[in-house]
Amino acid sequence: MKNVVLLGSTGSIGTSSVDVILQHSDIFKLYAVAANCSVAKVAEIVRKFKVERVCMFNGAAAKELEKELGMKVLAGMEGLCELAADPKADIIINALMGAVGCLPTITAIEHGKHVALANKETMVMAGPVIWDKLAENPKSFITPIDSEHSAIFQCLSGRPEKEVEFLEITASGGPFREWPIEKFEQITVADALNHPVWTMGKKITIDSASMMNKGLEVLEAHFLFHIPYEQIKVVVHPQSMVHSLVQFRDGSLMAQLGAPDMRIPIQVALTWPDRLPLETKRLDLPTLAKLTFFEPDLGKFRCLALAFEAGRRGGIVPAMMNAANEVLVDSFLKGDLKFTDIPKHVETIMAGAPTVTGHLTLDQVLEADAEARRLTEALIRA
Repeated sequence: MKNVVLLGSTGSIGTSSVDVILQHSDIFKLYAVAANCSVAKVAEIVRKFKVERVCMFNGAAAKELEKELGMKVLAGMEGLCELAADPKADIIINALMGAVGCLPTITAIEHGKHVALANKETMVMAGPVIWDKLAENPKSFITPIDSEHSAIFQCLSGRPEKEVEFLEITASGGPFREWPIEKFEQITVADALNHPVWTMGKKITIDSASMMNKGLEVLEAHFLFHIPYEQIKVVVHPQSMVHSLVQFRDGSLMAQLGAPDMRIPIQVALTWPDRLPLETKRLDLPTLAKLTFFEPDLGKFRCLALAFEAGRRGGIVPAMMNAANEVLVDSFLKGDLKFTDIPKHVETIMAGAPTVTGHLTLDQVLEADAEARRLTEALIRA
């Protein structure tokens, strides 16, 4: 029996993870959970699964849940990292949203854990730091949960990087793939949240609409699989059945297909290399009719182009890009700026980002994150 710590237990990935654990309760025990402020949802999970440890990132929510459950509830970043380091924990599922997921990932690695990673910001912000931490802690390893990175992980199956010609990351294209750029100034929050395929949290849905999410996935793929940016491509695939592809140097093109159901990559991340039964929809190829692919329009989706630029520049630029985007998406959701302001302001922050050479440290990453947030908030107020 493996004890699972689920960080981000009430979001879409967290909910799907709970279902996978429930389907394999003979193998996995939901040992600890964390969330931001959804007291009622966490209380339900704790009672149903007899969860032993709990953390709420929001301090007030932690106190409320403590009264509700009559048990100690950890709080804040300190609490998240305590769960990530728990000696009884075998697997840490990091399904936290945004930069908050970075420190718990690093803590888990430092304590030799298996990290099932859905928090792409960890790799975007601090990829070189993660490389260093994994090298220092050989017992620890990461399995990806993002459907695209899970697909690449499965296609590679441990093959060396030298055999890879390029990675091809698929993108649904979001709700605006067929909109003319002239209409982008009119995009509303409701428009951007209307994703044609996936049901996700608000932040990642907006990122999908701007294709920043795909840009973050490019950086994550670079750091997870040690593949240069020149060998990473993005292709729009509206049906979202092919989750990504790997072109090998012998001309073989490997693809991973599956229904758009996050329980599949979650289970792969938890059980690899074993393949266990899973109650989910199966693809029936004759009924798919057709699968289409085309190149993304980088003129319309500036965020994708900016992410490639941030990756190539390296240093603290990816961390600053990510922080700026998080602030801007939050402001867009509140109605404080236009959708087209997101790439415009991200570009401004990146243009002012200093070049950092040499060994990247965690302190540099965290300082860059904080500075980018401060500068972005000032841009919005201006």
